Amino acid sequence: MGRLLVMAAKTPLQKMLAELFEAQPDDLRLRDHLEGFKHNKHFPGHTWFWGPILYARNKAVFRTLIMTYFSDTDWKWNQIKWASHADRLEPWLEAAREGRDSPLVRRLLQWKYRSSSWGVDQKAWKNAMMAAYRDAPSAAARAIVLDEFETRFELDEPMALELYGIDRNSGPFLLQHLSFSFWSGSQRSKLWKQLAERFQAAGDEELYFQLYRKQMPLKEWQAEVLALAERISNADELNQELQRRHPEGWGLTLSDTGIKLLKSRGRDVLPYVAANLESFVEGWFSDRANQFVKLAEEKEWWDLWSTVIRKGWSPDRFNQAIKKLLSDDRISEADLLERLRTLAGVSAEWNWGGFGFARIHTLKDDLAERLYRRYPDLIHGPFKPNVTPVWWQGFPKLLAAAQAAEDDELVDLLASRYATQVRYENMYYAAKERNQIVDTADQLGAYYQELRDRDPDTFTRRAANVLTRMPGHSVFSYGQLLKTNQLARLLFVRSFPAYLAVPEAVRDLVEGSSIYVQMLGYRVLAQDDPRAEKLAVETIDILLGTLLRPLHRKTRIAAFGALRSAAKADAEVAQRVLDRAREALRLPDKRYPKEELIGLIGQILSLRPELRSEAERPVIYGLEEALS
Repeated sequence: MGRLLVMAAKTPLQKMLAELFEAQPDDLRLRDHLEGFKHNKHFPGHTWFWGPILYARNKAVFRTLIMTYFSDTDWKWNQIKWASHADRLEPWLEAAREGRDSPLVRRLLQWKYRSSSWGVDQKAWKNAMMAAYRDAPSAAARAIVLDEFETRFELDEPMALELYGIDRNSGPFLLQHLSFSFWSGSQRSKLWKQLAERFQAAGDEELYFQLYRKQMPLKEWQAEVLALAERISNADELNQELQRRHPEGWGLTLSDTGIKLLKSRGRDVLPYVAANLESFVEGWFSDRANQFVKLAEEKEWWDLWSTVIRKGWSPDRFNQAIKKLLSDDRISEADLLERLRTLAGVSAEWNWGGFGFARIHTLKDDLAERLYRRYPDLIHGPFKPNVTPVWWQGFPKLLAAAQAAEDDELVDLLASRYATQVRYENMYYAAKERNQIVDTADQLGAYYQELRDRDPDTFTRRAANVLTRMPGHSVFSYGQLLKTNQLARLLFVRSFPAYLAVPEAVRDLVEGSSIYVQMLGYRVLAQDDPRAEKLAVETIDILLGTLLRPLHRKTRIAAFGALRSAAKADAEVAQRVLDRAREALRLPDKRYPKEELIGLIGQILSLRPELRSEAERPVIYGLEEALS
């Protein structure tokens, strides 16, 4: 078989692979050899050649490699026709189906029924799926068919009816493959009434309402929910029924219906409106929140009013609302404070697995100054996120007011954001505003410079307070930052020797959120100074973690210097550092600075010769004979 495969090879790559398959009987070693082909641009495009062979040889060993380098195009993105290699691919597809390998079956089917442009040939795909579904002998087999044919395609109503008629368990699959146009508000022209009636007749209320939410035309939906508002007197029952019918999709204009419901039933429908507020007040090209704000003010529904303003997209509406509150003498002090607090903070938040994003409305500088002079506790408390300088807006007036009030806490908070701003000479968008922000940062640099000259210890504590308040990942160009931002240059470079005077400040730097702040702390501890060595020993538990935890290369190298200082000061600590460094030397991470780590080990052994193992002690040949 091996020789036949070599003889049938037509290209150098095919011949090389065939010879390798024949010469290497060990599957694990063969897989390692094949990993070396990942740099060959032609390798994925020969999936039709090596894929069936490896899968038949040992799918447990080679399946991951197959799925990783699987491709139905060549290196120029030209499609490889299934029919050209059907003699190899069809048996492979059958083998994958017999092994219940649905992910591989799905990729092979997408290859087999691929369209000439993008995606699958809709007609051929649906016909193949329906044929396989009709022939499936059991419910389990039908579920496997649906899993194998799970990709992006559209069903029509007759096909959906047939699938549901064969097996009611296909309901969720049907709802995932409705016509894409039903998701757009302008195209919601009809409901699949026969399928909806079939769901209801079978008692599948949940499937019925899922179909309703995806397909019901908006005019019919509006008429139905308004009728429900007139008919159902119980508020809890009404909100439940409205929620079951709330449309899904994008580009939907629902605001008029929301306003009519609120005018019809008042606060009874607030739970439903609040739960779906974004779909009522926001659109792709419009903001429909003002009518909700106006109605809430008229009815004095301050909970709805504040929620719409805070969660809406318009920062101007947010600022106008606060300005109006501060100018309204008719509101009692208690009510004014309560309404201000409800507007403060994060407007919306999105989280995806390890990554989060928050939307916050920024106060205008003059309004922030006005609010600070009247209610400084609000700026220090709930409004703190709303007065954080951003790349398009600073707070020079608020900063001046805080400096005049000797409010060091607020000044340090603002400085922590100004110290991350970079001046770009060729920046066209918001260039004037951004340059003004960096100008303010330069003024802050002079302010902290004067403090350093007058009271070095106080400066060190406040500088550490500023640096440790810098958010992680807020500095994108460290070199450009130091070049163009006087405040950052003062904190990171020009005050380097001063930090040792306040040990607690150095500990704060080592635990800062920004890697550049951490690096500064490590560099301070790495100084040839008894104070630095003593501090390094006191923070050794933190420093040891830098050897094994994920860390940027430059930051880790800076930490090596701090570890050397600790090892120099204490023999017991030196042994701990040495043991952990040898553990790190065995890490498989290819980007780990192993040369610098070996240098650290060598420095420690030079400082502490008694810690050398037998193999690490120098051997002088002929020494004993010379001494005798």
